[in-house]
Amino acid sequence: MTLARRHYKLNDDVVAKMREYAASGAALEHIAPALGVSYPAVRMWLSNAKGDNPTELELALLAAFNEGRAAGALQMVQHIHTAAANGDAKSAQWMLTHSPDYRRHYSDSSAERRAFREGLEIATAAMAEAGLTPDQQKKLLLQLQAKSGEKLEIADGESI
Repeated sequence: MTLARRHYKLNDDVVAKMREYAASGAALEHIAPALGVSYPAVRMWLSNAKGDNPTELELALLAAFNEGRAAGALQMVQHIHTAAANGDAKSAQWMLTHSPDYRRHYSDSSAERRAFREGLEIATAAMAEAGLTPDQQKKLLLQLQAKSGEKLEIADGESI
């Protein structure tokens, strides 16, 4: 029989405040004291909520945290979208580089990754045309893979 955890400080009021503070975008380290509890206590409650035997209050706290973060993010994105639509170039740039729908295509790091991958594709295509033996190709691809961290394939589609 598992003993239920008793929460002396975790209650419905703390859960409601968590939703509000999480929506503001504050860090958990700053939310905890505002809730009147320690940071380790909040981390433990959230961790317990993801575990095998969460209490109702721990589950409610995790849900409030996630809902607050989502609501806050949506509010910020809407604000930035409105500013961008009104001609604020900085807001439009921020949207393109940070919004999940756009950053894959428009952020600086995405452009760098695309250029890097294109370079690797050119190198692997050149190796395939160079007339190397399969063992030489594999050795070169393994070296490129080790240095780049990218998963590479031999020209015939065989994964290394």
